[in-house]
Amino acid sequence: MTVARNITLPVDQQELKAASAELVRAFGGQVAAAERLGTRQQRISDCCNPTTDAFLHLDEVAILEKATVGYPGHPQVTALLARRIGAELVTTPRVTATGDDLLKLFAAQSQDTADLARVIVEAHVDGEIDLREAEAIDDVIDDVIANALAMRAEVRMIIREARR
Repeated sequence: MTVARNITLPVDQQELKAASAELVRAFGGQVAAAERLGTRQQRISDCCNPTTDAFLHLDEVAILEKATVGYPGHPQVTALLARRIGAELVTTPRVTATGDDLLKLFAAQSQDTADLARVIVEAHVDGEIDLREAEAIDDVIDDVIANALAMRAEVRMIIREARR
């Protein structure tokens, strides 16, 4: 099948191509991705090329993103799609909820929230928040979110157990 290589794609599709190219690079390149997906390298190249109308299939994105957990920008394509609908991806905790740690998690959440308040106040002392300060705030926000998700996992486990 011949693919036209001189197409001008709309910006949203160009972004999708860029995210796909980042994903393929994270996986190890076009040859590695093609081998894993059982397709030709040229097809993967076409799917990453901003002047063609070929795109990775959803199942292919899922396979490549599953294999690139922990790599910078992960999950490249899924994160882009989430942003387009106004959503933000948050990694959920990978620990088994027991229900025993809810009070500990709540105490940690209180500390994380206090840390967030401190970092914001310190950053805002001069009336402006610079890049370094914004990155520090972002890191603490991640801690608050991760701990809240851990608490939710604990509570949902308790609910599941109670309904059995």
